Amino acid sequence: MTCPWPTSVAVALTTALAPLAEGQNPDDIINFVVIGDPHTYTGNVRNLPRTIDRINALAVRPDFVISIGDCIAGHQDHDVLADARVYHEHISRLNAPHYYVIGNHECIPIEVYRLMTWEQLLSTWEMDSRWYSFDLKGFHIVVLDGWIALAGEAYAEVFAAQRDWLTRDLAATDLPIIVFIHQAIGFQQADCPHWIETDNRKFWPPGNFFERTIQAHAERIVGVFSGHKHKSLWKSCGHVVYHQIGASFMHDGQFAQVFIDRTTHRFFVLGHPEVRERDDRWEIQQTYGDRSLMETMRP
Repeated sequence: MTCPWPTSVAVALTTALAPLAEGQNPDDIINFVVIGDPHTYTGNVRNLPRTIDRINALAVRPDFVISIGDCIAGHQDHDVLADARVYHEHISRLNAPHYYVIGNHECIPIEVYRLMTWEQLLSTWEMDSRWYSFDLKGFHIVVLDGWIALAGEAYAEVFAAQRDWLTRDLAATDLPIIVFIHQAIGFQQADCPHWIETDNRKFWPPGNFFERTIQAHAERIVGVFSGHKHKSLWKSCGHVVYHQIGASFMHDGQFAQVFIDRTTHRFFVLGHPEVRERDDRWEIQQTYGDRSLMETMRP
């Protein structure tokens, strides 16, 4: 799948700025907040408290909030289970439902360092599974575990279980679909000039299972949201719009509020704090899309 960055941006922007449908019903618009890569630990919760305060004060209350992975730093010299508990205690102050995505910084202390178990983490975060789905406002929300190590032989059984589940889950719904996954799907190094400085072996290769499955359902996939790379950018490939959400431990606890129209699939991503121009390292959460979707929902 090849999608040069300038072309993909032009295609996605053209779609996003289409005129608002006549008689638009606000109930057709879902809005949610994405918290990207908090990287907290018990001695330093970073920007999390102020992020929660600002989410609770939003002019348009989100239908839900989702932490898109790497909520804890997961370092070998930390009490990572305590870190997970502290994060959950802070997040409980949100005035909207909250969901978790598993990131590599959750997987590594369990699978590599053996500092806690999956049962402990899932119980602490009140999760039934590392991957799951739910329906809300006429959308089917899918949450995946995209840890790159799952592609290796050591985790073949776990990855097969998730593949089988996802295949069944998507086949069982006719609703428009929103996907959340921590490690970037649909992006490669060429999409961002500053990714040359990161460990790009950690990209899922083109044509991987997740990407193939998303493209197979492209007519119903209205957005794929990921984090991990600590950048803010987006692209359109094969009629699917992929979004990278900037890291919340940067830039005063930044986050994104997203609005998506169920009927037209138009979207608006509002960066908080909203800035006029993207920083030259693509680390500030940018604002893009059709702002009228948010304005339609204002009281």
